[in-house]
Amino acid sequence: MTPIQSQLWQLLALPAWRCAHPERLPFAPTPSVAAADVLIVLGQGKILPAAFTTDLMHALSLTEAQLQVMDEATWLAANQPSAPVLLGLNLTSSTERFSWHASLPLAAKQKQALWSCLCRLYFAH
Repeated sequence: MTPIQSQLWQLLALPAWRCAHPERLPFAPTPSVAAADVLIVLGQGKILPAAFTTDLMHALSLTEAQLQVMDEATWLAANQPSAPVLLGLNLTSSTERFSWHASLPLAAKQKQALWSCLCRLYFAH
């Protein structure tokens, strides 16, 4: 289904169904992406360092379900899902929807800007 058809399917509250391989069914409703409190989108085949993820989870007291990391292609294919805190690293698409974005590895000023953004956005809600 197209994104509009999928939204109409959801609006009409038609029975939902899941498929393990949605790419094999081009007219199926798009699979829903679980909502996260913090969503990090990575571009250009980058991998988020484990220390970065751990630090972020500890600093914000997040569970694994609250922090979601996805690559840019998956994010675009899922109709650009949002989150209260939407962070982008090494993106190739438009960055205007993001709360904060930069490129890996992060410089000291970028780390300060990220922390400032997290304090403002995450602790406000």
